[in-house]
Amino acid sequence: MSNMDEIDIYKSANKCAYSGIAWLKNQDITEIKDLSRSIQALSLWNEKTLHLMGILLTRKKGVFWETDKPLLDTARACSALAGCGIIADEPLDWILGQQKEGNWSNSEIETSYALIALGDTGMKNEVGCEWLVRNYGKKWEYIGTTSLIITALIKQNKDKYLDFIKDRAGWILSKRESAGWTYSATSNLAIQALIQSGESDIAHSIQWLLGRQEHGNWGDITSTALSLISFKMYLDSNYSSPHNNR
Repeated sequence: MSNMDEIDIYKSANKCAYSGIAWLKNQDITEIKDLSRSIQALSLWNEKTLHLMGILLTRKKGVFWETDKPLLDTARACSALAGCGIIADEPLDWILGQQKEGNWSNSEIETSYALIALGDTGMKNEVGCEWLVRNYGKKWEYIGTTSLIITALIKQNKDKYLDFIKDRAGWILSKRESAGWTYSATSNLAIQALIQSGESDIAHSIQWLLGRQEHGNWGDITSTALSLISFKMYLDSNYSSPHNNR
């Protein structure tokens, strides 16, 4: 992979993003996870999301999204709606009601997604954050898992957990191979966590992600939506703009 300069990456990210948006708009999106990620991605790019939001909301029959993974899907849906300015009070209350002994189902993944959803809607939950930090260890040292944990802590209380966030961001960077982390979905979670943590060594990973696009997509709906989110976060970050004089 030949190195591109920052302006080339900036231009290529925009070009790939718009082809990704066009591809996403042509998909028949029905799964809650896909709907939520697509709404997040399209809203970040100022694209219309009313149709997808309508499908998402009609899929909720009670106070939460009853799927085979109700906590994860409800949390993702709440985050997606929050990005469009909608606070889903009943589902958020349901999420809070599922918390036991500081966590959700004794799962680092479910706890992270719950904290992200709460953070996206301005709700702080220190006991959940403390549970993640206190229990973090080798058993959770996976790129995707650690990226989600970092993201949850950033959305909840970045200043309080900054030392932990910086340490784990450094660990994620140390595991990077050929500028990425093997899979597009995992790499996107890592890139987004690193950008939010303030890491600046992101350009090579964005270039790696650009090279994995085929026919406008990154393999599936969720990976494509996540890639669009990563590109927008990268383009919007202060250090990445080619017009930034700092």
